[in-house]
Amino acid sequence: MSDTAYLALYFDAPLQSWGYASKFDRRTTLAYPTRSGVTGLICAALGVDRADTEGLRRLDTLTVNVYAFRMGGRLTDYHTVGGGYNPKTEKQKICRRASGGTGDTVQTWREYLEGSRFGVVVSGDAALLAELAAAVQDPKWGVWLGRKACVPASRLYEGVFGNEEDAKAALCRVSKAEGIVRTISEAADFAGGNDTVMDRPLDFAKRRFAPRRITVE
Repeated sequence: MSDTAYLALYFDAPLQSWGYASKFDRRTTLAYPTRSGVTGLICAALGVDRADTEGLRRLDTLTVNVYAFRMGGRLTDYHTVGGGYNPKTEKQKICRRASGGTGDTVQTWREYLEGSRFGVVVSGDAALLAELAAAVQDPKWGVWLGRKACVPASRLYEGVFGNEEDAKAALCRVSKAEGIVRTISEAADFAGGNDTVMDRPLDFAKRRFAPRRITVE
Protein backbone atom coordinates (compact mmCIF):
# COMPACT_ATOMS: atom_id res chain seq x y z
CA MET A 1 0.00 0.00 0.00
CA SER A 2 1.36 3.42 -0.92
CA ASP A 3 2.30 5.82 1.88
CA THR A 4 1.15 8.73 -0.30
CA ALA A 5 -2.46 9.86 -0.50
CA TYR A 6 -4.26 12.46 -2.62
CA LEU A 7 -6.92 14.77 -1.18
CA ALA A 8 -9.38 16.21 -3.71
CA LEU A 9 -10.86 19.64 -2.93
CA TYR A 10 -13.42 21.46 -5.08
CA PHE A 11 -13.40 25.28 -5.08
CA ASP A 12 -16.65 26.78 -6.36
CA ALA A 13 -18.00 30.19 -5.32
CA PRO A 14 -19.52 33.30 -6.89
CA LEU A 15 -16.35 35.14 -5.81
CA GLN A 16 -12.84 33.93 -5.05
CA SER A 17 -9.74 35.97 -4.30
CA TRP A 18 -6.25 34.50 -4.15
CA GLY A 19 -4.14 37.39 -2.96
CA TYR A 20 -0.71 37.80 -4.51
CA ALA A 21 1.63 40.78 -4.25
CA SER A 22 -1.21 42.59 -2.50
CA LYS A 23 -0.08 45.54 -0.44
CA PHE A 24 -1.52 48.79 0.80
CA ASP A 25 -4.51 50.03 -1.19
CA ARG A 26 -4.56 47.53 -4.09
CA ARG A 27 -5.43 43.91 -3.28
CA THR A 28 -4.93 41.85 -6.42
CA THR A 29 -5.66 38.17 -7.06
CA LEU A 30 -3.95 35.52 -9.16
CA ALA A 31 -6.07 33.75 -11.77
CA TYR A 32 -5.94 30.51 -9.77
CA PRO A 33 -5.66 29.34 -6.13
CA THR A 34 -2.23 29.92 -4.58
CA ARG A 35 -0.41 27.45 -2.39
CA SER A 36 -0.51 30.00 0.45
CA GLY A 37 -4.29 30.34 0.05
CA VAL A 38 -4.85 26.57 0.04
CA THR A 39 -2.52 26.20 3.03
CA GLY A 40 -4.40 28.95 4.87
CA LEU A 41 -7.69 27.15 4.27
CA ILE A 42 -6.20 23.91 5.63
CA CYS A 43 -4.77 25.73 8.66
CA ALA A 44 -8.19 27.19 9.42
CA ALA A 45 -9.77 23.74 9.18
CA LEU A 46 -7.11 22.32 11.53
CA GLY A 47 -7.31 25.26 13.93
CA VAL A 48 -3.67 26.30 13.35
CA ASP A 49 -3.17 29.93 14.40
CA ARG A 50 -1.45 32.28 11.93
CA ALA A 51 1.42 32.74 14.42
CA ASP A 52 1.90 28.96 14.85
CA THR A 53 4.94 28.44 12.61
CA GLU A 54 5.47 24.89 13.92
CA GLY A 55 1.95 23.93 12.89
CA LEU A 56 2.59 25.49 9.49
CA ARG A 57 5.87 23.55 9.08
CA ARG A 58 3.96 20.27 9.22
CA LEU A 59 2.43 21.16 5.85
CA ASP A 60 5.74 21.90 4.09
CA THR A 61 5.97 18.44 2.56
CA LEU A 62 2.59 18.66 0.82
CA THR A 63 2.27 19.08 -2.94
CA VAL A 64 -0.54 21.30 -4.26
CA ASN A 65 -1.72 20.98 -7.86
CA VAL A 66 -4.60 23.00 -9.32
CA TYR A 67 -6.98 22.17 -12.18
CA ALA A 68 -9.10 24.99 -13.59
CA PHE A 69 -12.49 23.93 -14.94
CA ARG A 70 -13.84 27.42 -15.48
CA MET A 71 -12.02 30.74 -15.38
CA GLY A 72 -14.40 33.66 -15.09
CA GLY A 73 -13.84 37.40 -15.24
CA ARG A 74 -12.53 39.77 -12.61
CA LEU A 75 -14.43 42.13 -10.36
CA THR A 76 -12.80 45.13 -8.68
CA ASP A 77 -14.56 46.22 -5.50
CA TYR A 78 -13.98 49.81 -4.37
CA HIS A 79 -13.80 50.36 -0.59
CA THR A 80 -13.39 53.42 1.58
CA VAL A 81 -12.34 53.21 5.22
CA GLY A 82 -12.53 55.91 7.85
CA GLY A 83 -14.75 58.45 6.11
CA GLY A 84 -17.99 60.07 7.31
CA TYR A 85 -17.40 59.72 11.05
CA ASN A 86 -18.07 62.45 13.60
CA PRO A 87 -14.66 63.46 15.05
CA LYS A 88 -16.26 64.24 18.44
CA THR A 89 -18.31 61.08 19.03
CA GLU A 90 -16.63 58.51 16.74
CA LYS A 91 -12.98 59.45 17.09
CA GLN A 92 -11.90 55.82 17.53
CA LYS A 93 -13.19 54.91 14.06
CA ILE A 94 -11.25 57.59 12.18
CA CYS A 95 -7.98 56.57 10.49
CA ARG A 96 -4.91 57.99 12.20
CA ARG A 97 -1.58 59.03 10.76
CA ALA A 98 1.66 57.60 12.14
CA SER A 99 2.32 61.04 13.64
CA GLY A 100 -0.91 60.77 15.63
CA GLY A 101 -2.93 63.23 13.59
CA THR A 102 -6.15 62.55 11.73
CA GLY A 103 -5.65 60.82 8.41
CA ASP A 104 -7.60 61.03 5.20
CA THR A 105 -10.22 58.52 4.14
CA VAL A 106 -8.44 55.34 3.00
CA GLN A 107 -9.39 54.07 -0.45
CA THR A 108 -8.82 50.43 -1.45
CA TRP A 109 -9.39 48.43 -4.63
CA ARG A 110 -9.92 44.69 -4.12
CA GLU A 111 -9.98 42.14 -6.93
CA TYR A 112 -12.10 39.00 -7.09
CA LEU A 113 -12.51 36.16 -9.59
CA GLU A 114 -16.12 35.78 -10.72
CA GLY A 115 -17.73 32.41 -11.41
CA SER A 116 -14.47 30.42 -11.43
CA ARG A 117 -14.26 26.72 -10.56
CA PHE A 118 -11.13 24.85 -9.56
CA GLY A 119 -10.11 21.41 -8.45
CA VAL A 120 -7.19 21.19 -6.03
CA VAL A 121 -5.28 17.98 -5.33
CA VAL A 122 -3.18 18.02 -2.16
CA SER A 123 -0.81 15.07 -1.86
CA GLY A 124 1.53 13.85 0.85
CA ASP A 125 1.91 11.39 3.69
CA ALA A 126 -1.21 9.25 3.97
CA ALA A 127 -1.55 9.71 7.75
CA LEU A 128 -1.32 13.49 7.44
CA LEU A 129 -3.77 13.51 4.54
CA ALA A 130 -6.28 11.52 6.61
CA GLU A 131 -6.02 14.21 9.31
CA LEU A 132 -6.52 16.97 6.75
CA ALA A 133 -9.52 15.19 5.21
CA ALA A 134 -11.22 14.94 8.60
CA ALA A 135 -10.50 18.61 9.33
CA VAL A 136 -11.87 19.86 6.00
CA GLN A 137 -15.11 17.94 6.60
CA ASP A 138 -15.44 19.28 10.17
CA PRO A 139 -13.37 22.49 10.31
CA LYS A 140 -12.47 24.09 13.63
CA TRP A 141 -12.65 27.58 12.12
CA GLY A 142 -14.44 29.00 9.12
CA VAL A 143 -13.02 28.21 5.71
CA TRP A 144 -13.29 30.42 2.63
CA LEU A 145 -11.76 30.76 -0.80
CA GLY A 146 -9.12 33.42 -0.28
CA ARG A 147 -11.10 36.00 1.72
CA LYS A 148 -13.79 35.82 4.37
CA ALA A 149 -16.34 37.19 1.91
CA CYS A 150 -15.68 34.25 -0.46
CA VAL A 151 -17.80 31.49 1.08
CA PRO A 152 -17.79 28.15 -0.79
CA ALA A 153 -20.95 27.47 -2.76
CA SER A 154 -20.32 23.72 -2.96
CA ARG A 155 -18.84 20.97 -0.81
CA LEU A 156 -15.07 21.28 -0.55
CA TYR A 157 -14.20 17.66 0.22
CA GLU A 158 -14.38 15.18 -2.66
CA GLY A 159 -12.42 12.28 -1.20
CA VAL A 160 -8.98 10.82 -0.57
CA PHE A 161 -7.47 8.65 -3.29
CA GLY A 162 -4.47 6.46 -3.95
CA ASN A 163 -3.26 8.37 -6.99
CA GLU A 164 -3.56 11.78 -8.65
CA GLU A 165 -5.53 10.55 -11.66
CA ASP A 166 -8.38 9.18 -9.52
CA ALA A 167 -8.50 12.40 -7.50
CA LYS A 168 -8.57 14.47 -10.69
CA ALA A 169 -11.31 12.26 -12.17
CA ALA A 170 -13.49 12.78 -9.09
CA LEU A 171 -13.09 16.55 -9.42
CA CYS A 172 -13.91 16.42 -13.12
CA ARG A 173 -17.14 14.57 -12.34
CA VAL A 174 -18.33 17.03 -9.69
CA SER A 175 -17.42 20.04 -11.84
CA LYS A 176 -19.56 18.77 -14.75
CA ALA A 177 -17.17 20.68 -17.00
CA GLU A 178 -16.31 19.65 -20.53
CA GLY A 179 -12.64 19.56 -19.62
CA ILE A 180 -9.74 21.14 -17.79
CA VAL A 181 -8.83 24.55 -19.20
CA ARG A 182 -5.61 25.06 -17.23
CA THR A 183 -3.32 23.00 -14.99
CA ILE A 184 -0.96 24.52 -12.42
CA SER A 185 1.33 21.85 -11.00
CA GLU A 186 4.37 21.98 -8.75
CA ALA A 187 7.66 21.33 -10.57
CA ALA A 188 10.21 18.95 -9.12
CA ASP A 189 13.05 21.34 -9.95
CA PHE A 190 13.70 24.71 -11.60
CA ALA A 191 14.34 23.26 -15.05
CA GLY A 192 11.07 21.36 -14.96
CA GLY A 193 8.91 24.45 -14.45
CA ASN A 194 7.98 27.44 -16.58
CA ASP A 195 7.04 30.01 -13.91
CA THR A 196 7.92 30.99 -10.33
CA VAL A 197 5.52 32.38 -7.74
CA MET A 198 6.20 33.62 -4.19
CA ASP A 199 3.41 31.68 -2.53
CA ARG A 200 5.02 29.09 -0.25
CA PRO A 201 4.12 30.36 3.25
CA LEU A 202 6.85 30.57 5.87
CA ASP A 203 5.10 32.76 8.46
CA PHE A 204 1.54 34.01 8.02
CA ALA A 205 1.79 36.47 10.92
CA LYS A 206 4.85 38.20 9.44
CA ARG A 207 3.70 37.65 5.83
CA ARG A 208 6.87 35.83 4.81
CA PHE A 209 6.80 33.63 1.70
CA ALA A 210 9.29 31.58 -0.31
CA PRO A 211 9.40 30.98 -4.08
CA ARG A 212 7.74 27.95 -5.65
CA ARG A 213 8.50 26.63 -9.11
CA ILE A 214 5.40 25.63 -11.08
CA THR A 215 4.39 24.38 -14.51
CA VAL A 216 1.39 26.10 -16.11
CA GLU A 217 -0.26 24.25 -19.00
